[in-house]
Amino acid sequence: MAGEPSHELAEVLESETHVDMDKLLSLCRYGVPERLRAETWKYLLGVSRPERSEELTLGKRMEQEYLELCKAWQVLPHSDLARNVRNDVRKHRADHSYFRDPRMRQRLENVLRCYVQAQGGQYWPGMVHLLAPLAQVYPTEVEMYFTFQELMKRLALSVSFDGVKQMSVTFMTLLRHILPELYLFLEEEQCAGGSWLTSWMQMLLSKELPLPCVLRLWDTYLSYITLNLSEASSSLQQLHVYVCLAILEACHEEVTELDDTEVLWYLQHLPTFDMDQIITQAFNIKEDVVAQSIL
Repeated sequence: MAGEPSHELAEVLESETHVDMDKLLSLCRYGVPERLRAETWKYLLGVSRPERSEELTLGKRMEQEYLELCKAWQVLPHSDLARNVRNDVRKHRADHSYFRDPRMRQRLENVLRCYVQAQGGQYWPGMVHLLAPLAQVYPTEVEMYFTFQELMKRLALSVSFDGVKQMSVTFMTLLRHILPELYLFLEEEQCAGGSWLTSWMQMLLSKELPLPCVLRLWDTYLSYITLNLSEASSSLQQLHVYVCLAILEACHEEVTELDDTEVLWYLQHLPTFDMDQIITQAFNIKEDVVAQSIL
């Protein structure tokens, strides 16, 4: 995103009294400049309010709430849970120097612990992959925590067993129609579905794509996660399936030259893509699916 749209987005964020959310949502679908991403995502996730007069009070309340969660964790026994969180954090992108930094690992652990504390002990390993992009964007644990909290609210259906199953079935149905040769190849290599597909669907490619690709993709994703929580997961589910199809379409020639072991590794360690092109193609695929009444 460059030029005029970037300038317009900056103007929206610099409003002294009220942030125009409709305009913000529209502009973010084309990507967000790195320098504006942190502030923009907070509005998209409802962490920051459109009325600028609420900023100071809201910021103080969030700091106090996070401090209380940290204190609550320290006085309760969570040895097994703490060990699981620590192990998952250490395994996340272990080849990436940014996430090998002990300070970054500690930030991830702290935020996950507080989130789990607030959710009554509910934890699953994929949480660290969904939190990591936010850790790249936000410098403080308070910001990481509250953006993560709001993200997880909006992903409630998408990350659930039923949500993942629904997306996976839709994805495989469309794959068979849109990329039949690749579908048959994956079937022959016994790679059609399984753990890689569950991960793709449940974690929004945050584990498989290079981090810069994830950030660009999530600019668009978060612009479709509206403030209406009842619609957020459904909107995102639909878009995400088409993005996954666009990615396979972009790399299908490379994938079909691999054997079964290599295919699985490739699908779990995706290369860098031009995400603007991927997102554009995702919408093109959606239009074709609707035109042909495939679903």
